[in-house]
Amino acid sequence: MALDRPDPFTRFAARCGVQISTADLSAVPRDVLAQPTDLSCHTLVTLTGSRADASSVRTLFLTEASDPRLITVRDVLWWLSSDSWAIEEANRDFGRWAAVHRYRDEEPATLRLFTLHLEQADALAALLGDAAYRELLRLYESEITTNP
Repeated sequence: MALDRPDPFTRFAARCGVQISTADLSAVPRDVLAQPTDLSCHTLVTLTGSRADASSVRTLFLTEASDPRLITVRDVLWWLSSDSWAIEEANRDFGRWAAVHRYRDEEPATLRLFTLHLEQADALAALLGDAAYRELLRLYESEITTNP
């Protein structure tokens, strides 16, 4: 990626009017004796778009406390598109999705995670509109196939 040119996810966000807002959160309960470098930062991220009829997408981002970088719209779109791409690649089928990830499908946590990713994919599609949602998934797929 050229330093003077934003990456494809950033360009996509600008073209689609996707904006990010963040709020740092305290995590409770936490280990009060843990070293600060061992803790995670919890950031509530909200994505909004230019479509008047679309709701925002909210997600919790965890980062290392020792990582001083701010969360960017590129980071959020990459992770959301990653989860959504996996849902779509499995044709929204729980069994296929669990098998690809090698998750035990009889575990309640597996169904809960699948449901969260499915709802997240639906919210992202509603935020962007179907055509832009599909474009974002292609963008993600292009990145993982050219940078394995």
